[in-house]
Amino acid sequence: MSKERARRRAEREAAAEVERRKRDASRKRAQQRAAVVGSVTAPATKAQSRLSRWWRRTYPKGDPFARGRRRRTMVVVAILLVVQVLVWIVTPSWVLRFCALALSLLLAPVLRTLLYDHR
Repeated sequence: MSKERARRRAEREAAAEVERRKRDASRKRAQQRAAVVGSVTAPATKAQSRLSRWWRRTYPKGDPFARGRRRRTMVVVAILLVVQVLVWIVTPSWVLRFCALALSLLLAPVLRTLLYDHR
């Protein structure tokens, strides 16, 4: 009987240890996420005006989203460059070329939103 009790106790202790490790890992992941989110949003909340909050987008070193943000920006820039090259090759008029340039600069945020806005 005591061997059976000891075996069950050892099983309970092993299960409790596994559960404790899972809770610790989950708590550590939550703390890391909170630290990253806080460090990314802290500079924006310090800004005084809405314009400076929009313009001054500073991100901390080791930002896990930086690579994706750079990739998305480069895709939008590449699309706009291709459009500009095509317009400059096809259109002989300087007025149309500069209008296309201004229009593409105005529509760049719209293009980014259409391509990457995941709501």
